[in-house]
Amino acid sequence: MPQFGRNPYPKRYGGGLSTLEAEHIAMLDALAPGWDVTTDTLVYAEAYADAVAITAIWRINGRLRNSLKPLKMLDTLTTWEEACNLRPTPTDTVQDRRRRVAAKFRGLVGNAISDIYDACAELLDAQFLGLVSVSAANQITYWPGMNPGPPGYEWSSNRAIIGVRMSKSGLSDTAFLSLRNRCFQMLDALVPAWMTFQIGVGTGFIVNQGIVGQTFL
Repeated sequence: MPQFGRNPYPKRYGGGLSTLEAEHIAMLDALAPGWDVTTDTLVYAEAYADAVAITAIWRINGRLRNSLKPLKMLDTLTTWEEACNLRPTPTDTVQDRRRRVAAKFRGLVGNAISDIYDACAELLDAQFLGLVSVSAANQITYWPGMNPGPPGYEWSSNRAIIGVRMSKSGLSDTAFLSLRNRCFQMLDALVPAWMTFQIGVGTGFIVNQGIVGQTFL
């Protein structure tokens, strides 16, 4: 396999002009009416040096933009983890850490069902199977004085309870419980005060029955 330099194929093939090339050509076009811009002139060399500087600024700005995008963070990942009260473990990959920050960011701007769904999808990735809620036929709302519930539940409702369905496929008990715990911590900070949630595996979901171990009833 032919190589250029130390790495395989660092040279670009196709794909249009690079930022440096586009900037250089733009400068040469602007100077061409009044200057000789052929390749062996000082004007050509100076325009190239200016294009290198402008390209560097574009790259720096791009890196700064990515520092606020959780899934692309590099230098600021650790800083945002600290700000979001996240504590990565030694076995966490960079991608796992970025997903947790991304999920946390969603809680800063909204906590609707769609936000909860997206946050779980960001964090759990392939282990996320979706959200389940109480069916309309099983929804109950108790009101004191009107429709009071049993002792201890005179004022209660199951309409604001959601279940987070996870897949345990490919995970050990330790890995599954660790991921489930991270999801619990995220949702505890994300969901509104009037909503409760459960996290488990399986397809059933009966409110007031909860889950046994890791499995929805």
